[in-house]
Amino acid sequence: MLITKPHTDFQPVHTMLMKSLSAKVLMSAMKLKLFDYIEGKEVDGTVLAHEMGLVPERLEPVLDIFVAVDLLFKKQDIYSNSPTASEFLVSTAPHYQGDSMALTMGFADAIENSITELLSGEEVDRKKTDKNWAVERTMEGAAQEAIGGGLADTIEFTASLPNFDNFRSMCDIGGNHGMYTMGVLDRNENMQGTIFDLPHVAEQAQIRCDKAGFGTRVTTTGLDFLKEHIPAEQFDLILTSHVLYAFQHDLDTTLTKIAEGLKPGGWFVSHHYSGYGQKGNELTKATLELLTRLSGYSSHFIEQEALVKILETLKFEDIRCQSISETGLGLMVAARKAY
Repeated sequence: MLITKPHTDFQPVHTMLMKSLSAKVLMSAMKLKLFDYIEGKEVDGTVLAHEMGLVPERLEPVLDIFVAVDLLFKKQDIYSNSPTASEFLVSTAPHYQGDSMALTMGFADAIENSITELLSGEEVDRKKTDKNWAVERTMEGAAQEAIGGGLADTIEFTASLPNFDNFRSMCDIGGNHGMYTMGVLDRNENMQGTIFDLPHVAEQAQIRCDKAGFGTRVTTTGLDFLKEHIPAEQFDLILTSHVLYAFQHDLDTTLTKIAEGLKPGGWFVSHHYSGYGQKGNELTKATLELLTRLSGYSSHFIEQEALVKILETLKFEDIRCQSISETGLGLMVAARKAY
């Protein structure tokens, strides 16, 4: 028989392909500041196109894509921003995520034309990846991602630790944009902070902290934590956020170095991705993991059980864990160094 009916449905595959285009449409909309034009108004699609200097017949399906994913509301031919668009996609909004989105797409763009070669064993340039973290827009994108993700929860989790008000010194390993350090210091006016990061990153981080008014309370220090140690028994608090995964090849040694830097009774806090106890978001997990591994890292996930086991071996006490809703994958872990 020449024509036969398929036994399964190809639609999920087709939908996946369409989503890849939709993501690029969204980035074009951000470049055009589409949501800025709509914010606070109810606008006719044709009028909007003329206002923005665009072709009405071509803009209409773009607007309808955003209606389909609840970024825009539509009543007849009148469009308005949804609360999500107003909070994250309008450039003047406090939680604007434009640079964060560009950062994510930039990582994807860097590998999407080389996936076959990378899967076949082509070498990954980790030095190039690390160098990009000092680029001003990359740093701003990472800061926006933190603001829209787990930053507030991590600060609250940290500030709730026993005796937090008595802490006087903290460090943020791989602190990059400094938002976690500044956020924690904002909750304890008597504490000083040190950001340790690669030298070229630390220099840019200091500029950000100075501009934010924390120049007298934050010191940034260039340090390659893969090869070097932080000062011994100097800190009441050591924080890492989405950094610990880069040391998975030798997590025991990394956590030992962190323990050395804490004062007796000091606290370590890690904020990272974990699939522990999380159901759903399987495509997000797998895609994030692919992006991570093709960028030269072993994994973006550190499971709770494995991390707690190492902390217990190192004689950490009062270990506490808390999931957060950061794409459904966030985990915070705190542990106190024994006296």
